[in-house]
Amino acid sequence: MVGIGLVLTAMFLFTATDAMAKWLVAGYSVLQIVAFRGALSLLILTPIALRGKGVAALRTPYVGMQLLRGVFGLVSLAAFIVALRVVPLGDAAALGFSGSLMMAGLSALILRERVSLKRWAAILVGFVGVLVIVQPGTSAFQPASLLVLLSALCYALMMITTRWLTRTVGTVSMVFYHSLVPAVVGGIALPFVWVAPTELDLGLLIATGLAGILGHVLVAQAYRFAPVATLAPFDYSALLWATLAGLIVWGETPGTAVWTGSAILIAAGLYIIYGERRATGS
Repeated sequence: MVGIGLVLTAMFLFTATDAMAKWLVAGYSVLQIVAFRGALSLLILTPIALRGKGVAALRTPYVGMQLLRGVFGLVSLAAFIVALRVVPLGDAAALGFSGSLMMAGLSALILRERVSLKRWAAILVGFVGVLVIVQPGTSAFQPASLLVLLSALCYALMMITTRWLTRTVGTVSMVFYHSLVPAVVGGIALPFVWVAPTELDLGLLIATGLAGILGHVLVAQAYRFAPVATLAPFDYSALLWATLAGLIVWGETPGTAVWTGSAILIAAGLYIIYGERRATGS
């Protein structure tokens, strides 16, 4: 129960960061937002990480791959935030679930992991859910939804890169470079996009970074109490939190297509999770 509670809290915090980003992107450049988040992560996490092995913990033989992972993370975050200017929060959260399907497929294409026909079938069914949500070719189609899918793709590529790097690279090094890229890119752009934030917005800029960091810490702790297959279904609570936030703050109500597509996506995702569990015997 402890692990489940931690995951539910983490999903709430991640949704809170998305909601705050949606609020902020209406008046600030996405580069200003990611610069704050990246710099805040560096300021908080780097000193904590260095208390152990010191600067040696940041050394890596794969600087290029680390930076590429950071770029994937930056594009994923930026694309999602830009999309939130137009796309309802609940719709964006639902489409974001496609990232796990993309990761399952890319693991076979890039990492040469074995993927069964049933797993490929689940991935294809999941993308049917994506089409139901996006509704291409209809009047309900929202072009900005493609940015959410780009975000999901970059997230999947970032996680694939993470799998490859964890074979030889420590967590501290990955956290550092992951935060360094948005801090540097956003910092370079900051003089050109800077808008002085109000006291409320400055608080939100700081809070979105803190909530994101705490969310990741809680997820890491959750897996100390329960296996992935047990906790994974509760990741989808993010859809509930996002729907509630969108309804309360912006009056957004997901349509039937979003709920139907989300159900298909979630079912496909859970099938892949439990299929992997059976395959590994865990």
